[in-house]
Amino acid sequence: MKPNSIKLFDYFYLGSIFLGFLGFATGYFSAGAPVSYVIAYFVGEVIRLILWYLLSRRRSIIAKWIIVALFLLSLISVGGLFVGSMALSEIYALAGLVAQAVAVGLLFRSDSIRWLNSRDADGTPPRSDG
Repeated sequence: MKPNSIKLFDYFYLGSIFLGFLGFATGYFSAGAPVSYVIAYFVGEVIRLILWYLLSRRRSIIAKWIIVALFLLSLISVGGLFVGSMALSEIYALAGLVAQAVAVGLLFRSDSIRWLNSRDADGTPPRSDG
């Protein structure tokens, strides 16, 4: 059974994806970005969902570190959010970043680490369905 930290990780990580979508949707329609931006955005979100599945359902430690690395890379753009007036899309982006920060922090709690490191006798992580 999943520990509470991983359940909370699910809520915060998926919530950050949803807030990111709201930010993208409000910013895209106001800026009129080309269709290629929409395709690139959705490819990125599909990759994030795959990483969530690998970590939350398959206990992939590699997915954990990729999620951490992508979060750290996303911190590069934080400074731009505080320049000038804050549009609605930037508020959603900042809220999504905070939710993702909480989600990443939950991965380093002791019950999360134990759960991710647990293995069956044959060395494979047990399947986690709930």
